Amino acid sequence: MSSSNPIFLDVDSSIVESNLRITVNSDELDKLIDSVIPQFPSKLVKPHPGICIKTREVGTQVKVFVNVCTTDAIPPPKDITETELNDIIEAEDSGTFKIPMSIAELRTEKDKNAVDAKVVDIAVHPTFLQKVQTYQNFKHFLIALIFQALLDKYSLLCEDKKIILTNKKAFGTLQPHRIQQRDIDEKMGKLQENQSAMGELTGESKEPSKKVLIETISSMENKARVPEYRLFKKKNGLNCLFAEFKFPDVISAKDINVDVGEDRIIVESQSKGYFLDIFVPCCIRAEKSTSVFDKALKVLSVKMPLVGG
Repeated sequence: MSSSNPIFLDVDSSIVESNLRITVNSDELDKLIDSVIPQFPSKLVKPHPGICIKTREVGTQVKVFVNVCTTDAIPPPKDITETELNDIIEAEDSGTFKIPMSIAELRTEKDKNAVDAKVVDIAVHPTFLQKVQTYQNFKHFLIALIFQALLDKYSLLCEDKKIILTNKKAFGTLQPHRIQQRDIDEKMGKLQENQSAMGELTGESKEPSKKVLIETISSMENKARVPEYRLFKKKNGLNCLFAEFKFPDVISAKDINVDVGEDRIIVESQSKGYFLDIFVPCCIRAEKSTSVFDKALKVLSVKMPLVGG
């Protein structure tokens, strides 16, 4: 995401109420701490790049990129030695070692050849990723867990050949992760010890399983409201992308946050439970973007100049 200071438009309030809230730095994004589901406190965090794993989907040969990123909003797993890890693997005993991770939504992006590829971000604690990058056994262990989680969650079966890219820490733009405190409390001490790996993911209690547990802290599964919207370009010679978002029950532009990046737009109204995250096949000049909110029509309009315009 590009970075700039917020800019506020000065528009005649008798016509529209304007309030530009282009939040294009991670510090501002980290302040979005209210939950889409108000009864459970949560925060929206922007993870940091870590490692990028490249593979292909079995059957389709579609490229798959897994961004293993980090955030300290997710607790680290128990600090164990390689010897202890090997003992756990040999004994197939998952009860003593759980890895908290946040799995974002599976999305499609273009690769360098403009071919569709599947991309997913998985966040872990930074100290654990550092350990993974230091010890091969932990690296192989985490990779196995990640692709088991993707199979369980998205039925995404990938080839055995997996490559950690040396010149790229992340593919595309990392997605923000919404993490509920309830999830962390439950996963780190309030769940029953006899739940299986699938039970951890679905909430169903089962008999103890000889599988390694995947602690899914958050996966953006909170069902936020998606506003009606449209993206378009005008036939007026301007090299700009325009967006309109309708919020029927929003009263003020102060209730809306807009995060514009080079190829991504995030719109959120925490007070009303709206959240929309979309990628666009354009290169936006985020620092030049402007927006106005029409109180009568309940429509937020965003004008985004494009690179080259």
